[in-house]
Amino acid sequence: VVTKLDECNDQEITNILWSNAVMNTNPKTVAIVFTYLSNQYQRKKITLSKENMCQIHQAFLWFTLEHGQTSLLPKDLIKECIMAFISQQKTTSKLQQDVAATFQSLDYVVNKEVICPKTGY
Repeated sequence: VVTKLDECNDQEITNILWSNAVMNTNPKTVAIVFTYLSNQYQRKKITLSKENMCQIHQAFLWFTLEHGQTSLLPKDLIKECIMAFISQQKTTSKLQQDVAATFQSLDYVVNKEVICPKTGY
């Protein structure tokens, strides 16, 4: 598997992680890819775009929070990924706007956007 990963660029590695999270595959099979990414990052053999880091963050949350797996990424990469994710411009959905308006019409105070520090959502 590792030799095949050597043939992948940074976007392809990111896509493998993210797509496995979206498809909710067995997290143990993805551990190999997280380990590979970690090694490449620590050796400075991979350059990740902001978009890649956002996708890696989402896959990381799936791996650690949803499946209780131990993080295989270095702490500095985790921090870079969450910072990239948080810095994305957020858009409020029509449904979210309607729900907020309904609560406000009932005289509730609504905080429309609150970012969870643990996940970035």
